[in-house]
Amino acid sequence: MTLPALKVCDSLLPEAAARKLEDLTGLESFSEYSKEEIKAFSARLRPLEKTPEGWEEQELCRLVMDIGESGRNKRLILSVSFWWSDIEVTKPHDETTRQVRSGELTLYKLGARGEARDNGATIYFPCARENPSQSGKVLRAGLWTTNTKLTGQAGRSARITILNAAARKIARQLDCLDTANLPETFHKTSDPQRSPKNG
Repeated sequence: MTLPALKVCDSLLPEAAARKLEDLTGLESFSEYSKEEIKAFSARLRPLEKTPEGWEEQELCRLVMDIGESGRNKRLILSVSFWWSDIEVTKPHDETTRQVRSGELTLYKLGARGEARDNGATIYFPCARENPSQSGKVLRAGLWTTNTKLTGQAGRSARITILNAAARKIARQLDCLDTANLPETFHKTSDPQRSPKNG
């Protein structure tokens, strides 16, 4: 059974992000290989904040494309995951600078750091249960894509828009949206503009 973009992954994406998913993939309906209900996923994710398991990738949803007439063969399109990381990963380092200069990576004003490349996107955002500024941890949202239609900056923009919508949904469930710096509208770091408030 296939689903429209607005219904995939437990209705994870609002309309604007759902349109970006359609643009990115060139598809209007999607097959779910795996998914978890957002509320249950968030409830499971929060206690992992202080455990070793929390540093392992926790996949929320995976979309695939049916290949061939029988539809038995599947091809990955998109995967969305979350996991806890040390805040040190958000600090600038030489490899990030090199990738930005070479055009391999685009940075965005999201969370503690947002970035997109030609096959995925990552957003690191504060979401500690208590004292977010002193927790030393961030929640890491990751999106991986293959077999997509959009390329270049348009593809990166679509990926980060989809991931930001997913991160906002999880941050709201974890009661940290107000401090996560995940505005609905955002720009690349090279674009001068005031940071909008969370909505």
